[in-house]
Amino acid sequence: MRILCNLPLECFDDRKNLRGVELCTFGPPDRMVVDGVRFPFDVAFDPSRQSIDQLFAALPAGFAPDLLLIWWPDQEPLPANLQHCPVPTVGIVSDYNLTLPTTTRLQSLFDVLLCDTAGVSLFSAMGYADVRRFCQYTWKRPFHDRSPNLPRDIDIAFAGNLNPAVQKERTPWIARLCNLEARGATVAVRQGVKGSAYGDLLGRARIGWNRSIRGEMNLRAFEVPACGALLMMERENLEVREFLIDGEECVLYGDDDFEPLALELLRDESRRKRIAEAGHRRVQQHTLGNRMPALLDLLKRPGPGRANAGDAAAKLGRAEAMLTTWAHGDATLAAAMDAVRAAPEDARAINTLAVATLRWKGIAAARDAVTLLHRACAADEGFVPAAWNLAHVLHGSDRQDLYLRAAAEAQHRARTARSCTQLTGPMLPLGFSATSIDWSRALQAAWRIGAPSTVASLLQPQRTEFRPPTPTQA
Repeated sequence: MRILCNLPLECFDDRKNLRGVELCTFGPPDRMVVDGVRFPFDVAFDPSRQSIDQLFAALPAGFAPDLLLIWWPDQEPLPANLQHCPVPTVGIVSDYNLTLPTTTRLQSLFDVLLCDTAGVSLFSAMGYADVRRFCQYTWKRPFHDRSPNLPRDIDIAFAGNLNPAVQKERTPWIARLCNLEARGATVAVRQGVKGSAYGDLLGRARIGWNRSIRGEMNLRAFEVPACGALLMMERENLEVREFLIDGEECVLYGDDDFEPLALELLRDESRRKRIAEAGHRRVQQHTLGNRMPALLDLLKRPGPGRANAGDAAAKLGRAEAMLTTWAHGDATLAAAMDAVRAAPEDARAINTLAVATLRWKGIAAARDAVTLLHRACAADEGFVPAAWNLAHVLHGSDRQDLYLRAAAEAQHRARTARSCTQLTGPMLPLGFSATSIDWSRALQAAWRIGAPSTVASLLQPQRTEFRPPTPTQA
């Protein structure tokens, strides 16, 4: 199968190992640095500024793709006019728990959406016609392997995101992990470790501790055994048992037995080594190259195809999703203006233009943003994001009466919302603050149970976390 892809898959596995695939990748020449290593693209292309027609015109002679594979549309900009792609388009979504407000309207851009187990029911509820489960994670052959020159001198190691706003559920577990030092274990907890340094950390660990955020088989679940450490992972994980056998290739823990299990494994060196070795053997089956045939079989299954919702819906979906990507502020603003031109009276498009204006110019654009948000509020009296964004901007003004009025209006709209579609759209502050993450989680829960009013409690004025918008340069 000939695949056109926006991710240089060599960051996971050598291209020659991608069985059954002829690959062509595209992206900005200076864009993709993975674990400190720059991976080149076959075709120089800026999806934030160029269209799908321009991409196909730039393909190497003789390469006619069977499908377009787009990884992480909440992190990587989508080409303009993607809805008119001449081949099936497949999207792979990852951190939807953080970016859900901007990834709910991509139905007309993807024929198939791939996600983890928990995401299938969620995106299906949001109207995506063809959502399929696929484990997108694996270990990276360039960085993860056992090193015979490193001593196993760390009892338990963890490297990952320690931001308590992002990893609210994991944070108390980190404390429990560190408390094992008082019981004689050597513990290493790190953040920001990448590439060979990360591989060396796991290569020195006897046990690699892990806890997922969505019940998914995440990167660390493969990287730990690939580096020869024993993987400890949460027992309630939704996917781990499909890849590793508990007690034989990994050890699963719960709230009631984590510490006893960890200490027992550290005392029983022969058992620990046996499980670590078995886990290492097992994950060799799960390189990207070895998993590629299963992915191809999954994608060969026919489906209903992308929704035909019209160009206006497609432009809006692209503009919303671009807000959380690396796209420069002027490119994001251009995408939002394109959405407004296609639907001048659509509150969702006007709201997106206001947020894109702030993203590019920061607080200097506050007056323009307020004007746009008033217009969006008037265009749809039930649309929640516009009212909340208006309150957020007004909070930085000297008119607290206007701020309180707008916040009360946002809460009223949420409390009386009849559909979750009235909740979806970019919400300030952009980024991964506690406020934005709580909103993304609440939105996810509302979609799952079909109860939009459950989010109203998050929009109380006293919960507002105001941070003056700052211009973005990337």
